[in-house]
Parts: sequence; structure tokens; C-alpha cells
Amino acid sequence: MLMDRRCFAQACTGALLAQGLPAWATAMQDYAHVKLVHPDGTPLKAAQVGTQEALVFAYPLKGIPCYLINLGDRRVATQELTSPDDGSYTNPEGVGPASSLVAFVAVCTHQLSYPTPAASYLRYAASGSELGGGPGRIVCCAHGSVYDPAQGGARVTGPTQNPLMPVRLAWDPATDQLTATGTVGQKFFERFFQNFKADLIEQYGPGVYRQEVEGSVVAVPLSAYSKAVPAC
Repeated sequence: MLMDRRCFAQACTGALLAQGLPAWATAMQDYAHVKLVHPDGTPLKAAQVGTQEALVFAYPLKGIPCYLINLGDRRVATQELTSPDDGSYTNPEGVGPASSLVAFVAVCTHQLSYPTPAASYLRYAASGSELGGGPGRIVCCAHGSVYDPAQGGARVTGPTQNPLMPVRLAWDPATDQLTATGTVGQKFFERFFQNFKADLIEQYGPGVYRQEVEGSVVAVPLSAYSKAVPAC
């Protein structure tokens, strides 16, 4: 039995390597390719994404909030990161004309704080924050965790020990349109759903928060999505 398990593991590893993928790359999963749009349904173009505020959209499930961020002059460094729920992965590169657009699951990996229509204690602090870490960080005012979106959402400081989960984007230079194509976090999503099931049912309806996003999804500024955004 032990030999059979070893052979199976070797076969799986060999298949991954044959595709040019290291074994730890499996945490990044493909999901439906979903175009980002404005509330009126028109395509959201890369040139329209400002640098001062995150845009909120749902992906890959209707109850999973995500942030789209324009890093401006900062560039994305790819590296191997690890989620305790879903394993290791390499964060995606930035996309857009300046390779400055990135996206993350907007759920703090410390105690799962996330943006709601009532309030968001997790925000993109383009100009810096009293929590430290410099400008252009994602900060959680609930407990003080700070993440660097230019480093794949890696932890900078605070109680969290883990990075934010990345969302992979695609950019069409012919149309300047943006598409979400994959993410890390299947097991992380389940833990999030278990913790906030009642709240998500109230916001979306029974079972709706678990439905996959398809076709297109609306992206709006965080200040328009949440009534209160503490400036910690």
C-alpha cells in the first residue's frame, strides 16, 4: 500500500512537471473568466482604474469580495507564498499598460475581516496609514494587520501570519478590458463561509453567496460599496 501511494504521488508530480509546472503551483486554481464592468454594464478599462482607492468586485463566488488595485509606479514582485488552508503558490504578475493592476480576495487572513455594505475595516491605504508599512499597503483597522500588494499581498506587520489570497487578472491590450481568471483560496473560502454564514445569507440570500460568478461582475470604489471606511 505504501509503495502504491508513493507511485501515485510520483505520477502526479511527474504529470505536473511535464506541463512545466512545479508541484507547489497547484494552489492557484482556474475559475470562470469573468469581465469586470461598471454598474451600467459597460466594460471597466485599465485606464479607468485610479491609484487612490480599491475597487470592490465579487469573485470567484458571489459571496467572496475582492479588491482591484492600481499600484501606480510600484511594480509587482512575484514570489512563492503559502496559505495554511490551500498550500503554496506564486503570486500573479501585475497587468495593464504599466503592469500595475493587481487583485486580491478582500478578506483579512487574521480574523477574516471583510468589506460589507455597512462598513469595511479592510482598505487600500494609497497614501499610507498610521499602522505603518509605508504608502500603498492594504491595512486592516480591526486588528492592525498590514499587507503589501506589490509583494503578492505578503504580510508586512501586525497579527496576521499569512498573505492575502491573490486573484489572477488578464488584460486585453486591444480593448483595455480586464478579466478575472483564477485565484487561490478554495479551502479558505469555506472557512470564511462557515464563520459568516448567517451574515452572508442575510446579504445575498440562502445559497446565493456560494454561487459562481459568471460572464461579468460589477466593480465599484470601496467608498461607494461601504458606508463607513475607517481611516486607520
